[in-house]
Amino acid sequence: MKTDPWHYSREELAKQILGMFENNLSSALVFFAPRRMGKTEFLRKDITPLAEKKGWAVFYFSFLDVGSNPAEEFVKSLLKFADELGLIKNSNSLLNKISKVSLKANTIKVGVGGSVELREPKKLEFDLKELLNEIAKKTKLLLLMDEVQILAEAKNANFIAAFRTVLDVNKDKIKVIFTGSSQAGLRRMFSQSKAPFFHFGQNIDFPKLDKGFTNHLADTFKKVTTRTLDKNLLWKAFEDFQQVTQLARSLVERLALNPNLKIDEAKEQLLNELSDDRKFVETWDNLSSLEHAVLVLIANGEKGLFSASTKSILAKQLGVEKLELSTIQATIRKLARKNLIGQQDRSDYFIDDPNFKSWILVSKPK
Repeated sequence: MKTDPWHYSREELAKQILGMFENNLSSALVFFAPRRMGKTEFLRKDITPLAEKKGWAVFYFSFLDVGSNPAEEFVKSLLKFADELGLIKNSNSLLNKISKVSLKANTIKVGVGGSVELREPKKLEFDLKELLNEIAKKTKLLLLMDEVQILAEAKNANFIAAFRTVLDVNKDKIKVIFTGSSQAGLRRMFSQSKAPFFHFGQNIDFPKLDKGFTNHLADTFKKVTTRTLDKNLLWKAFEDFQQVTQLARSLVERLALNPNLKIDEAKEQLLNELSDDRKFVETWDNLSSLEHAVLVLIANGEKGLFSASTKSILAKQLGVEKLELSTIQATIRKLARKNLIGQQDRSDYFIDDPNFKSWILVSKPK
């Protein structure tokens, strides 16, 4: 992989994680962080090269934008990966059972052999078990599963149940790092008592970057442009960005392309662009007035959503005489189904995407 001069290495964190895996202190980790916080870069540029040096076969898969059949896409990509590394052979009975891969209907295709129709979901589960069992016989495997909350949908229940089974059986040879940007989705998969991966791995907030990150950006900026950035101002801008790494890099790129631009000016430009994030605007525009009001309350830390005072506030905002408790409860359920909010206990709700929460608080949408 080509070296990225802007990449801020987190090799020590990678060493700690791989050390836990190699000493069998853990077989799985679950990292949560909002999008654009550097999870994927850490997996691809820190974990992967270090693990490969230590003899691991490393398979990375992102569940974002994989269409309506993420489980099938995952199996297809894993099989291709194993075939390219020579972990399975064309004559192997596995490849005679799983053949070419296509996402049309229920047919899976892999590019070797013929084709087979998966008329029942259980067939896919069986294939995944065989595939991972076969890989585990040949090598130790590290699975990097990015934005895995997509699998929390009910339609994937059989798949992930079978997936956990085969990981349990092969936990000495197969390790997994799951990442996700949806707190609610990860809770449904890993934290709730009926979750398929309940107590399967340690659930950890992805560590935020320290000032060394912005100092690295400033040093690289100087090498590239021969100009100097104020490191304290750059760190302050990073804090104002809620430590979103992508925004910090965008700021430095903007400064590199515009020599007369000041750090504070570039920061304000980016914050203004964030407040007009089209994805959030579209989401907001498709919600009801009551959903808007409830989201604003949750974003501001309101705990008593079902209290008499809250009902009175909401009724006044909506211009109605009275608001029934059942109406608020139904709205909460709608927002949860849309993956916009999650719940930590019976009365403690949170905005699922912290970036969306910041957008609500900064933009003060009407």
